[in-house]
Amino acid sequence: MIFGIWPGVVQGDLVDLTPMECHPEDPRRMEDALRTLQGDAESFYLRCYRHFGPGVTPHPGARRTPADPGRYAGPGRLIDLVACYQSAVPDPAGFAGFVRRSVRDVAAWGGGKVQVGEEPNAPAPQDGGSPGCLEALAAGVAAALDERTRHGAQVHVGVNAAGPADPGFWAQLLTAIGPDNAGRLDYLGLDLFPDVFHPIPEDRLGAGARFLVDRLRSVTAELGVPEKTPIHVTETGWPTGEDRDEDKQARVLSTVARAILDTGEVSVYEFFGLRDGRTDGNWRTGFGLLREDYTPKPAYAEIRRLIAQQARHDKAFTPGS
Repeated sequence: MIFGIWPGVVQGDLVDLTPMECHPEDPRRMEDALRTLQGDAESFYLRCYRHFGPGVTPHPGARRTPADPGRYAGPGRLIDLVACYQSAVPDPAGFAGFVRRSVRDVAAWGGGKVQVGEEPNAPAPQDGGSPGCLEALAAGVAAALDERTRHGAQVHVGVNAAGPADPGFWAQLLTAIGPDNAGRLDYLGLDLFPDVFHPIPEDRLGAGARFLVDRLRSVTAELGVPEKTPIHVTETGWPTGEDRDEDKQARVLSTVARAILDTGEVSVYEFFGLRDGRTDGNWRTGFGLLREDYTPKPAYAEIRRLIAQQARHDKAFTPGS
């Protein structure tokens, strides 16, 4: 199991992306927090976002975040670069070139993965609201697979979606990608946020999370994706602020993570995210394990313990260790 986290900050509301003044990143403090969170884990993903185009309606999220992913790569730290399709007009060829550059950059940073598109099943401001989205993602997947083969790059290629897997959406996406390239995907990504947008009793959080993983596997397998294709939880979190207290954040994140790990279906698990954009009572900017001033919330220590436990488990069951 490999864990990861998004270390960036968007200068806006993380739900509708309306502009909002946020404290800029402090690279030194970010590196310290990442190093401590990773602990003894041999591998750890840093999720980063890069946007092709300004969005159908330009928004503050359509910029690189973090600004310089390469500076955070280091011992065991791999880059998970999301190539977002935010074009206001259909442009599959342009996006394919953008994805090729993303593959080369990740390879230069020491390897990792490139996710082609972000939540294409969701409307604007996510990629699903951009004209020609599925055709662009198909061109991007083909380009990514070709680019990593040409350069022998240690870069995994995948796609993702948010929430319960919809057979209609996945049929459209996989048809656009084509069966050969769909069979070559290194992973299927799942963004899940239990109890964030729709309340769920705490004693049902684990079951709800497991359902989302099982649903993705069953829907994509029926559509021809090999069942051996790994599933990655590409985003998950629970924000604080207003009526959402910090102790509950720690409980929710731990409960959901442990329930999903128990399924044995997920090989990468990434949190959203490291630090609040603003810690001022607006929960839509409070997804971080750290407050905006880099002081830790209870969830930071809880997730650090979870990562350390998994690292010990993985080492104990590694042949020859």
